[in-house]
Amino acid sequence: MPRPTSLACAVVLVAALASTAVGCGDDDAQVSTERSDQVRAAALEAGLPDDVADVLALAALGPTATFQVTYAGSENANIVVYQDPPNRRVDVVKSGRTVESRLLRDGVSYLCQPDAQAGAAAPLKCTRDASALSAPGAFSNKALDDFTDSLSASKGTLDLTVDERRVADTMAQCLITAPKAGTELDGTGPTVDTLCVSPEGAQLLVDVDGDRVVANAYSTDVPEGTFDV
Repeated sequence: MPRPTSLACAVVLVAALASTAVGCGDDDAQVSTERSDQVRAAALEAGLPDDVADVLALAALGPTATFQVTYAGSENANIVVYQDPPNRRVDVVKSGRTVESRLLRDGVSYLCQPDAQAGAAAPLKCTRDASALSAPGAFSNKALDDFTDSLSASKGTLDLTVDERRVADTMAQCLITAPKAGTELDGTGPTVDTLCVSPEGAQLLVDVDGDRVVANAYSTDVPEGTFDV
């Protein structure tokens, strides 16, 4: 599974799981379904079990899904991710206040931060930003393909199991990887890792090498005006 990196200095997230969402409407749904079918077929061809292939196929729906997910971060901060393809937004929230926001709207990226001249309580000021928006919440196509290849290469040394868990009041499908019985645990080999995705393919829990990112709120509704700047 991809390793976690920091999105903002006060918050730890899984930026390696970022998606680049494109398209919308019926065409988007068709592309999403086709991609999911391709991922399932590739996983089965690689020799992965049916239930594992089903979780990977579900994860493939994430980049084109509409959702709002809140992740618990560090130092009393949360990350809130809004996705309604092709638009995305990522907020850093501390003590109930949004202290930074990054948006991708109609293909244009924006960075919104407090206006230093207006005081901390002033609304965020948004400016165009050339940097790419890395939003957690869903696998990119490449990340999911690489993850599938990694699972296939490791299936001789890992036990792969699937179960259902409730995360953020949502029944999620979870893929758990663990060293096979008898594997010597010396601190350098694989650990027990977990990935849980919602019915729409959004990531609700990622626990890798002891680094844990978990959603504490999830919805398939995105409030009107979320992507206004």
